[in-house]
Amino acid sequence: MSMIDSKSDTKITTSSHSLMSLDEPKRYYVFMHNDDKTPFDFVIEVLVELYRHDEQTAADLANKIHIEQRAIVGMYNLEIAEQKVEDTVRVSRANNYPLAVTLELAD
Repeated sequence: MSMIDSKSDTKITTSSHSLMSLDEPKRYYVFMHNDDKTPFDFVIEVLVELYRHDEQTAADLANKIHIEQRAIVGMYNLEIAEQKVEDTVRVSRANNYPLAVTLELAD
């Protein structure tokens, strides 16, 4: 990088050579878990509103959660995954449902 010092019109040259390896940010799965109290329609609504799935995908995921006891509902970097979990729990508790969500490091 070169800059001109306006006071003396002297050219100052700087160089930075650093060998830095940046790994891809780790990704995390958000899992939604089945329970006996949270209504199917509420799960679909959460999947549409918070996770931005279309109605059909949300219904398919809700069914998978019901049958397999849990399903991956999204994959995000850590901060976003944590926010999704927090938002899901907040909305669920505000509606008096025990819907559970967890994070797992993606493979």
